[in-house]
Amino acid sequence: MMMGLLEKYRSSSDYREILRILQKSTSLRDNFLWQSHVGGKNIIPIHQIEIDFVSRDLVAIFDSKQFKLDAHLPIYVKLDYRSSVFKVTEFREIFNSLHFSFPKEMKTMELRDTTRYHFSADFEKTISLRPTLSGGREAGDDLEVRIMDISRQGMGLMVSEKNRIFLKNNRILWITKLGGRDLDYPLLAEVLYISNGFEEKTLHRTHQVMKVGVKFSEILSQDFFDLFIG
Repeated sequence: MMMGLLEKYRSSSDYREILRILQKSTSLRDNFLWQSHVGGKNIIPIHQIEIDFVSRDLVAIFDSKQFKLDAHLPIYVKLDYRSSVFKVTEFREIFNSLHFSFPKEMKTMELRDTTRYHFSADFEKTISLRPTLSGGREAGDDLEVRIMDISRQGMGLMVSEKNRIFLKNNRILWITKLGGRDLDYPLLAEVLYISNGFEEKTLHRTHQVMKVGVKFSEILSQDFFDLFIG
């Protein structure tokens, strides 16, 4: 991939997002796989993708008479939905079909068609999240997290690894505060992906964090967007 194209991709290891991408791709036609070798790339069209939910396997149907696979080389799968890509190192070829496990991680196109504002490391902006506006976490006990970047459609957050279960169990959340101040109108958002945890070093300590992407239930007005970046 060219550098400009790579910047439009992100990695996802969230099972539900990966499954959603796979399900969307089963009804699309321009899926293919390839193997890279000394002579170049062997590109193989996929006629159909099937999902085996029992074994959590994927089955890719292709023309095994016309296209030959090298069992010693990894396979790369390109899905038509959001131009998603993942690597397969272990697979079984059975007649006209290729069988392999669900990917644990894939690259997927970042669908950002509005301007995204990135916050600098020395300018920390936070929001507070709550799973419900009635009951649940009490006011004052909201989950406060850092904003990495924001567009009028969604935002990227930096969240402590210890809050992973909370986010996985609460995919729909209310944004109730900005920088410690109550919002006049709480904003509804959906968790789209949660990254693998990684170490973040601060001045005083090192701790495990993860990147989280959320999508707003509606596109922010320009005034509301300006409130977040102001």
